[in-house]
Amino acid sequence: MSVFSIPPAYKNFLKHVKPYRWIILAATLFGLLKYNIPLIFPWIFKGIIDDLLKPASYDIRKLYTIITIMILLYVVWGIASYFRSYFADRTGQKIIFDLRQELYAHLQRMSLSFYEKRQVGSVAARLLGDISSAQNFVGAAFTNTIMDASSLFLNSLILFYMNWRLALVSVSIFPFHVVLNKYFKARIKKMSKQIQQKMEEISGNVHEKLGGISVIQAYTREKNEETIFLQDNREYLSFQMKNINNNAVAHSVIGFLTYLAPVLVVWYGAVQVINHRLTIGELTAFYAYLGLFYAPLNRLTELNILLANSQAAIERIFEVFNTSPEITHASGARELGPVKGDIHFVNVGFSYQPPAPTLKNINLSIPAGCTVALVGPSGAGKSTCVKLIPRFYDVSEGVITIDSIDIREFKLDDLRKQIATVPQEPILFSGTVYENILFGKSGANEIEIKDAAMSANAHDFICKLPNGYQSEIGEGGLKLSGGQKQRIALARAFLKNAPILLLDEATSSLDSEAENLIQQALKRLMTGRTTLIIAHRLSTIQSADMIVVFKNGEIVEIGTHKELLQGKYGLYRRLYEEQFKSKYLIE
Repeated sequence: MSVFSIPPAYKNFLKHVKPYRWIILAATLFGLLKYNIPLIFPWIFKGIIDDLLKPASYDIRKLYTIITIMILLYVVWGIASYFRSYFADRTGQKIIFDLRQELYAHLQRMSLSFYEKRQVGSVAARLLGDISSAQNFVGAAFTNTIMDASSLFLNSLILFYMNWRLALVSVSIFPFHVVLNKYFKARIKKMSKQIQQKMEEISGNVHEKLGGISVIQAYTREKNEETIFLQDNREYLSFQMKNINNNAVAHSVIGFLTYLAPVLVVWYGAVQVINHRLTIGELTAFYAYLGLFYAPLNRLTELNILLANSQAAIERIFEVFNTSPEITHASGARELGPVKGDIHFVNVGFSYQPPAPTLKNINLSIPAGCTVALVGPSGAGKSTCVKLIPRFYDVSEGVITIDSIDIREFKLDDLRKQIATVPQEPILFSGTVYENILFGKSGANEIEIKDAAMSANAHDFICKLPNGYQSEIGEGGLKLSGGQKQRIALARAFLKNAPILLLDEATSSLDSEAENLIQQALKRLMTGRTTLIIAHRLSTIQSADMIVVFKNGEIVEIGTHKELLQGKYGLYRRLYEEQFKSKYLIE
């Protein structure tokens, strides 16, 4: 890799900078004024010391004129400093805003398989923690680099113009700067990556454990969890301390080199003055320029360390950007209007981890408006079969059609708008009841939401809440009972009013009163819709138009409840008899 090559992560990052190039240019121009106006002053001091302060050539009026010019220059410097800071910081915040928004939108499009391989907290760490590290990079890299480099270049020209011998002495330690910068950047980047990976791990664990705090407290695991967190926290602290040490050593060693150069200049310059080869004014001006030379050099050194800390974060951000969703629609995908709801599985096969098949040779025809129950032991493939319809996963073999058209030919959003899903464990979000029902249909009005709640038998209990539909329900619906949460999930499905309904039997863990209310709502919801029910209790699906029995990823029986019970050695009859006798739920 070339010394001047740009890491791929930075190239991707620069694409987000392009829309703000004119503001960055303005910030740069004001920055050039801010950083380079001070280069005029040492030269003025040289003239004052060597010319105006000689007893034979005092000129008080000329001195006043020079001081007035200096004050005006500082006024210009102050104005330039304000606009440089304003434009630079404004641009940095906007770039980070765009990057955070785009990353969140990208995460929304990622397939379920992406999240199944990662903890939610670790993904959030990249969206929040890594973005913050990138923000530090924006604040320094795009506001200081060009200005410091220009100041360094002009300073070098002035130093060599004034006295090339002194200039050579002053830059003699520069090669050591370069070598040490490269060495420390590699060490700091490596340690920074370990720090961010550990924080991602901690964030994932904390999110997971706090989400299940009731289980931890129920099993009195608090002390165990404290111990586990203490170990992780100590490891994170160890990485941070090593990084602090690397940063401290880098700053101290490079700082020593920075302060060594002026000592060498004073030594050599003093000898030159003694030998009448250099005036005191020239030495004073040279020393002042040397200070201005090493100030941007030190800032560039600090930027180098900052880049080492932020590069790992930027790489991790674009690692997510570079991960494409597994499920997308083709560029020429057709729009899908309202459908009748005929669903056909033709020789469908699927595998989560090839070559081990999860589903094999699934052939199933579901007429529009038909209610189909999927039955079988746990792990038989029922849930997987249902997840293929909205394309949460894509078939490995065969084809699934809706109204005789391959579902992969439709736009993904259009396909999913035709399908409503009610899971066994409803997923609710922090916010109000109103906002949670509104998930079913963006832009729905209050009348539509209340009608949906009434259809779901939820309106009465909602009205009894402290603030009715505007009541806060807590994270995951913490303030609601299981039956109340399930009815809000049903209200979403009513509001969506999709022709295809996917149900994970919603009453398996509720009391009889809540179960009756939900069963009534379900009957209304299923009317006129193509419905697939993942059945856990066989007593609840006896009226289904069709029962499909799964075993080891294959369909082994299809029929009505009465037809399947007639099979003396059939799996459905065996499951039914076991469930009836034991009264336990079978998944």
